[in-house]
Amino acid sequence: MLPCIVFLILHLSQLADAKSQLFLKDAVVISGQPLPNFDLVNLEGARVSPQELRTGKVLLVFLTTNCQACQKEFKLLSRVESQISDQVKIYGVGIQNQNQITKFIQQHEIKTKILLDKDAALMQSLSVKYFPTKFLVEDGVIVKTWFGNSPDESELFKQLGL
Repeated sequence: MLPCIVFLILHLSQLADAKSQLFLKDAVVISGQPLPNFDLVNLEGARVSPQELRTGKVLLVFLTTNCQACQKEFKLLSRVESQISDQVKIYGVGIQNQNQITKFIQQHEIKTKILLDKDAALMQSLSVKYFPTKFLVEDGVIVKTWFGNSPDESELFKQLGL
């Protein structure tokens, strides 16, 4: 009986590895490249300066409003942002219309700054395919890219190099 259980456990772990490789095989990781040009606006409609997102350490998190992982991630980001704001600036990047994003923020009590990528040009230039997708940018250069929500504060801090 024990050999069968060991075989089953090994087989399941191989399937999990294969699934994660399939999930990430078409994901583009562009660490080391400069943050592309963009045209983003805040929720009040004001254009965001590219320099603002290219100065210091910035976390860009792409989201959709119907994504449960995005909801969890932004609740976590809202909780920890004040603790790390002197080390990392955090911005959500929404690709849906302003009304959908505003409703999402209000429903989930999101405090993180959200920017709109109205024509999805930045999303396309960064090859974002999964949500949430996160880009850690330091002085205008993408230093890390990863997908999915962070399970807790300590893992998020580790992902951010804090």
